[in-house]
Amino acid sequence: MTQGGRGIFFSCGEVSGDGYAAAVLDALRRRGFTGSLFGMGGPLAAGAGTEIVSDSRALHLMGVADVLPAIPRLLRLKKSLVDLVISRRPGAVLLIDSPDFHLPLAASLRRSGWRGPIVYAVPPTVWAWRSGRVKNLRRDTDLCLPLFRFEHEYLLRAGVNSAWIGHPLVDEFSGPLPKESDPKRIALLPGSRRSEVFRLLPPLVECASFLKDRGYRPVFSIAPGMPEDIRKRLRDELKGHETWEGPGRELLASSAAAAGASGTVAVEAMMLGKFMAVLYRGGFLSWLAWKALVKTPRISIPNLLAGEELYPEFIQGRATGRNAFSALMGFLEDERVAEQVRAGLSSARSAMGLPGAVDFWAERLEALFSAQAGIPGKGVGA
Repeated sequence: MTQGGRGIFFSCGEVSGDGYAAAVLDALRRRGFTGSLFGMGGPLAAGAGTEIVSDSRALHLMGVADVLPAIPRLLRLKKSLVDLVISRRPGAVLLIDSPDFHLPLAASLRRSGWRGPIVYAVPPTVWAWRSGRVKNLRRDTDLCLPLFRFEHEYLLRAGVNSAWIGHPLVDEFSGPLPKESDPKRIALLPGSRRSEVFRLLPPLVECASFLKDRGYRPVFSIAPGMPEDIRKRLRDELKGHETWEGPGRELLASSAAAAGASGTVAVEAMMLGKFMAVLYRGGFLSWLAWKALVKTPRISIPNLLAGEELYPEFIQGRATGRNAFSALMGFLEDERVAEQVRAGLSSARSAMGLPGAVDFWAERLEALFSAQAGIPGKGVGA
C-alpha cells in the first residue's frame, strides 16, 4: 500500500477527460493509494471522492476563436494551479487531455522549479497536427499514456517516454454488442463543448427534419456533463424534438445509427458497432489553422483505425443536415453497405488493444509517485 500525505495533483478539462480522471483516481484507491488526490476536475472526478480545487468546465472551449477571448482568464487559472502544486508539493502530477492548457501548465511547473514526475494521459495528437509540441512532451513530461497504439509508436519514435496496452473503453465495452435497438431511432449528438454544440445544432436539426419525413425517430443528446446554462439553452432550442439527457452511449446502444460530433462519442459508436455520420464545424480562424497544420486525411478515430472512411466525414461547409441524412440512408437502407461497414468496425475495434488500461495507468502513475517518495519496491521497474 502506498502511504504518504503529499498526494497526487490531477487536472482535466474535457467531459471525456473528467471520465478518465475519475476512472484512474478510483483505480489508485483500489490499489491501496492513501495519499490525497486533488486538482481540477468535473462532476465525475468529484464523484470519485477527490478534492476539486477548480471546475474543469472552465476549459470547455473549441478552437482558436473560442480560446483567444478566454486567454486572460486561462492565464490566471494556470498561475493558480502552478502556485497550488508548488505549495502543496504532490508526489506526482497527472494531466489529462486539453493540451492547449496542459502543455503550458507543465512548462510553467518546470520553470517554477518543480521537478516531480509529470504524467500526461491522453496526450496531444502530435501525430495529426502541431507536431512541434513533441519537444514540449520530451522536455516537460516523464511519461505519456496515449489511447491508441499508433500514437504510442509515434511518441516513441519521437523520443517521448510512452506506455500503452490498450484504450480504457475496451473494458467498458467488454460485453457483447447490443442486439436490441429501435430500427427507427437515430441518435443526434451535437457534442459537449459550447461552441461545438451550437455550430452543429442547425445541421442536426435540419437532418432531424429529413429523418422525420422519412419515418425515422431522431433523438437529440443533451450531454449530462455540460454546464447547466448550455443544457437549458439546448432544451429551449430543441422544443418539439425528442431529447435524451442520459449517457450518450446508452442512446447510441438503443439507436440504429447516429450523426454528430467527432470525438470520444465516435469511438463509443464504433465499440457498439453503430454507424455514424461525423460532422465538424469550427470558427473561421480554427478552420484556417486546421487546414494549415493537420497532417491526416481523416478526423475520425474509427476511420484512422480502419484505414478507410467507414464514417462519412462532413467538414465545415459540407457539414449539412442533408449530407448527414444521405449518409444515414446509405447505411440504413442498403444492406450491402451496412455489411461492409460492420466488418470494418469489427476490424477497427480489434486495434483498440487489451483490457486493463486504467489499472495500467494507475500502476505507472503510482510507480513514479513511489520512486519520487523513495518507497522501496514500488519503482517503475517493479
